[in-house]
Amino acid sequence: MRPPTKQQDPIEAPLNTILGTASNVRVLRVLTGIGSAIGRSEVARKAALYPTGVRKVLDRLAELGLVDVIGSGRNKAVHLRERHPLTEPLRALFDSERALYNRIILAARNTVAHGMASAKAIWVENPASRSPGTIDIGVLGPPDEIDALIQMVEKNLREIEHDVALHFIVHGYTDADLHAASPEQGRRLEEITLLYGWIPFRWRMNGGGPVRSHQDLDKRARHIATRIAGLLTTDPSLIERALEWLEERHRRAGTHEQHTIEEWKSILSQLSIPQIQSFLTEESERANRLRQSMPFVDTLSETERSFVMDVSEDDQG
Repeated sequence: MRPPTKQQDPIEAPLNTILGTASNVRVLRVLTGIGSAIGRSEVARKAALYPTGVRKVLDRLAELGLVDVIGSGRNKAVHLRERHPLTEPLRALFDSERALYNRIILAARNTVAHGMASAKAIWVENPASRSPGTIDIGVLGPPDEIDALIQMVEKNLREIEHDVALHFIVHGYTDADLHAASPEQGRRLEEITLLYGWIPFRWRMNGGGPVRSHQDLDKRARHIATRIAGLLTTDPSLIERALEWLEERHRRAGTHEQHTIEEWKSILSQLSIPQIQSFLTEESERANRLRQSMPFVDTLSETERSFVMDVSEDDQG
């Protein structure tokens, strides 16, 4: 795109600067979705941006009078300046964006449920792999029925494509596909939004490589849980982050997944840190089951995630 032929007055057209980059939009999306001050590193985590870039965005928004900064040094927190004349319009804009996405998901969820008795799960895949105007849908089913399920999901979704102005692309999976997911496939299967059924998140524990057995997955999940238990000793805030993630996930989850989310919420809100650490590493049927859907994994920083997920075969014994 060629540069503008004429600069516009920043007083007359402040949105050019406020919404001028994708990073600005991501940061504002975070700030408009909360009602209290938040640390800059937490803004970076929620916006999925590097902290250095987020600090520059926040400094610029503060210069424009849209963001207030509280504290000093590493303890700085930020929030939208409520008295700024554009704060409420911006909040309404992002609220509308969230509502639109929820309407799309609700329409898809209501549509795909018809005639899906043999499907184990249907979900919306990671938007990072999405082309403009399309939504990737995953369906999990038995090997001998997966082709028919794909056709049925495609047929059901065609009914709403015109209403939501989007094209749905359906990908079929079997249990074996998930367990042998490549790193590229694994990235597409991150941050899914469940539409129907229940998917055991065992495939997320294999690091994008082939897995020999359920026993291997259980063992790997326990070692990941052991490392998370260690992180809780130095950073108890992981519990609040996990509870916040569970609350957000609950709004997008199917009925079966909601039961698991409620179990985790009960554990994290009622048990002490030592009790949570003990549960994460204990050998019991319930602990083995819940370790396949640990809420901590999705709240970790890149450094924490690398440490937690880098469990070698030697470590697993």
